[in-house]
Amino acid sequence: MRLAWLWWGVMLVAGTTSAENGYVGGERCRLCHRSTYGAWLTTAHARTDRAGVEGPTCVRCHLTDSATKLRGVQCEACHGAGESYALPEVMIDPEKARMAGLVKPTEAVCRRCHGSATDGHEATFEMPPPSTLGAVVHDRTVP
Repeated sequence: MRLAWLWWGVMLVAGTTSAENGYVGGERCRLCHRSTYGAWLTTAHARTDRAGVEGPTCVRCHLTDSATKLRGVQCEACHGAGESYALPEVMIDPEKARMAGLVKPTEAVCRRCHGSATDGHEATFEMPPPSTLGAVVHDRTVP
Protein backbone atom coordinates (compact mmCIF):
# COMPACT_ATOMS: atom_id res chain seq x y z
CA MET A 1 0.00 0.00 0.00
CA ARG A 2 2.82 2.38 0.85
CA LEU A 3 4.35 1.76 -2.57
CA ALA A 4 1.03 2.61 -4.25
CA TRP A 5 0.86 5.98 -2.45
CA LEU A 6 4.48 6.71 -3.36
CA TRP A 7 3.69 5.93 -7.01
CA TRP A 8 0.66 8.23 -6.86
CA GLY A 9 2.83 11.00 -5.43
CA VAL A 10 5.30 10.64 -8.29
CA MET A 11 2.46 10.69 -10.83
CA LEU A 12 1.02 13.80 -9.19
CA VAL A 13 4.28 15.66 -9.57
CA ALA A 14 5.06 14.29 -13.04
CA GLY A 15 1.52 14.65 -14.42
CA THR A 16 0.25 17.31 -16.77
CA THR A 17 -1.24 19.39 -13.97
CA SER A 18 -1.01 23.10 -14.61
CA ALA A 19 -1.38 25.41 -11.61
CA GLU A 20 -2.79 28.02 -13.99
CA ASN A 21 -5.81 26.06 -15.09
CA GLY A 22 -6.03 22.97 -12.88
CA TYR A 23 -6.27 20.34 -15.64
CA VAL A 24 -4.57 17.00 -15.05
CA GLY A 25 -5.42 15.14 -18.27
CA GLY A 26 -7.18 11.88 -19.02
CA GLU A 27 -4.02 9.83 -18.48
CA ARG A 28 -4.21 10.75 -14.81
CA CYS A 29 -7.86 9.69 -14.65
CA ARG A 30 -6.91 6.39 -16.31
CA LEU A 31 -4.80 5.45 -13.28
CA CYS A 32 -7.97 4.60 -11.33
CA HIS A 33 -10.65 4.50 -14.03
CA ARG A 34 -9.00 2.10 -16.51
CA SER A 35 -12.11 0.50 -17.99
CA THR A 36 -13.93 3.83 -18.39
CA TYR A 37 -10.83 5.35 -20.00
CA GLY A 38 -10.47 2.38 -22.36
CA ALA A 39 -14.11 2.61 -23.37
CA TRP A 40 -13.80 6.38 -23.88
CA LEU A 41 -10.91 5.77 -26.31
CA THR A 42 -13.41 4.06 -28.64
CA THR A 43 -15.76 7.06 -28.74
CA ALA A 44 -15.93 10.06 -31.03
CA HIS A 45 -15.08 12.26 -28.05
CA ALA A 46 -11.58 10.76 -27.94
CA ARG A 47 -11.09 11.52 -31.64
CA THR A 48 -12.50 15.05 -31.87
CA ASP A 49 -9.07 16.63 -32.30
CA ARG A 50 -8.32 14.73 -35.51
CA ALA A 51 -10.43 16.95 -37.75
CA GLY A 52 -9.15 20.38 -38.73
CA VAL A 53 -9.58 22.14 -35.40
CA GLU A 54 -9.04 25.80 -36.15
CA GLY A 55 -10.26 28.99 -34.59
CA PRO A 56 -11.82 29.72 -31.20
CA THR A 57 -15.24 28.27 -32.07
CA CYS A 58 -13.79 24.82 -32.82
CA VAL A 59 -11.05 24.78 -30.17
CA ARG A 60 -13.60 25.56 -27.47
CA CYS A 61 -15.13 22.09 -27.87
CA HIS A 62 -12.52 20.00 -29.68
CA LEU A 63 -9.74 20.51 -27.12
CA THR A 64 -10.21 19.94 -23.41
CA ASP A 65 -7.68 22.66 -22.62
CA SER A 66 -5.77 24.52 -25.31
CA ALA A 67 -3.24 25.93 -22.81
CA THR A 68 -1.91 22.47 -21.89
CA LYS A 69 -2.69 20.90 -25.27
CA LEU A 70 -5.14 18.34 -23.87
CA ARG A 71 -6.39 17.04 -27.18
CA GLY A 72 -9.88 15.69 -27.76
CA VAL A 73 -12.83 15.79 -25.41
CA GLN A 74 -11.11 14.29 -22.39
CA CYS A 75 -12.63 13.56 -18.99
CA GLU A 76 -12.24 17.10 -17.68
CA ALA A 77 -14.09 18.67 -20.61
CA CYS A 78 -17.28 17.36 -18.97
CA HIS A 79 -16.25 16.69 -15.37
CA GLY A 80 -14.33 19.95 -14.76
CA ALA A 81 -10.62 20.60 -14.20
CA GLY A 82 -9.43 17.82 -11.90
CA GLU A 83 -6.53 19.27 -9.98
CA SER A 84 -8.57 19.62 -6.77
CA TYR A 85 -10.53 16.37 -6.94
CA ALA A 86 -8.13 13.91 -8.66
CA LEU A 87 -6.39 12.81 -5.48
CA PRO A 88 -7.44 9.33 -4.30
CA GLU A 89 -8.41 10.55 -0.83
CA VAL A 90 -10.85 12.98 -2.44
CA MET A 91 -12.21 10.74 -5.20
CA ILE A 92 -13.03 7.95 -2.76
CA ASP A 93 -15.73 10.16 -1.24
CA PRO A 94 -18.31 11.32 -3.84
CA GLU A 95 -19.44 14.29 -1.72
CA LYS A 96 -15.86 15.43 -1.11
CA ALA A 97 -15.10 15.08 -4.84
CA ARG A 98 -18.17 17.15 -5.73
CA MET A 99 -17.18 19.83 -3.24
CA ALA A 100 -13.67 19.87 -4.75
CA GLY A 101 -15.11 20.59 -8.20
CA LEU A 102 -16.07 17.25 -9.78
CA VAL A 103 -18.99 17.90 -12.12
CA LYS A 104 -21.68 15.30 -12.71
CA PRO A 105 -22.61 16.25 -16.27
CA THR A 106 -26.17 17.09 -17.20
CA GLU A 107 -27.73 17.88 -20.55
CA ALA A 108 -26.62 21.50 -20.08
CA VAL A 109 -22.98 20.36 -20.03
CA CYS A 110 -23.52 18.41 -23.28
CA ARG A 111 -25.25 21.37 -24.88
CA ARG A 112 -22.19 23.58 -24.39
CA CYS A 113 -20.76 21.80 -27.44
CA HIS A 114 -23.85 20.14 -28.90
CA GLY A 115 -26.04 23.23 -28.83
CA SER A 116 -27.39 25.64 -31.41
CA ALA A 117 -24.39 27.99 -31.04
CA THR A 118 -21.88 25.32 -32.06
CA ASP A 119 -21.72 25.64 -35.81
CA GLY A 120 -24.47 23.18 -36.69
CA HIS A 121 -23.32 20.32 -34.45
CA GLU A 122 -26.66 20.21 -32.63
CA ALA A 123 -27.95 17.96 -35.40
CA THR A 124 -25.31 15.35 -34.50
CA PHE A 125 -26.51 15.00 -30.93
CA GLU A 126 -29.44 13.20 -29.45
CA MET A 127 -29.56 13.38 -25.67
CA PRO A 128 -29.62 9.88 -24.17
CA PRO A 129 -31.94 9.20 -21.24
CA PRO A 130 -30.45 10.43 -17.93
CA SER A 131 -30.23 6.85 -16.62
CA THR A 132 -27.82 5.87 -19.41
CA LEU A 133 -26.00 9.14 -20.07
CA GLY A 134 -22.71 8.18 -18.43
CA ALA A 135 -22.60 4.76 -20.05
CA VAL A 136 -23.43 6.10 -23.51
CA VAL A 137 -20.90 8.93 -23.36
CA HIS A 138 -18.10 6.69 -22.13
CA ASP A 139 -18.79 3.65 -24.30
CA ARG A 140 -20.68 3.70 -27.59
CA THR A 141 -21.31 -0.07 -27.41
CA VAL A 142 -23.97 0.51 -24.75
CA PRO A 143 -27.46 0.44 -26.31
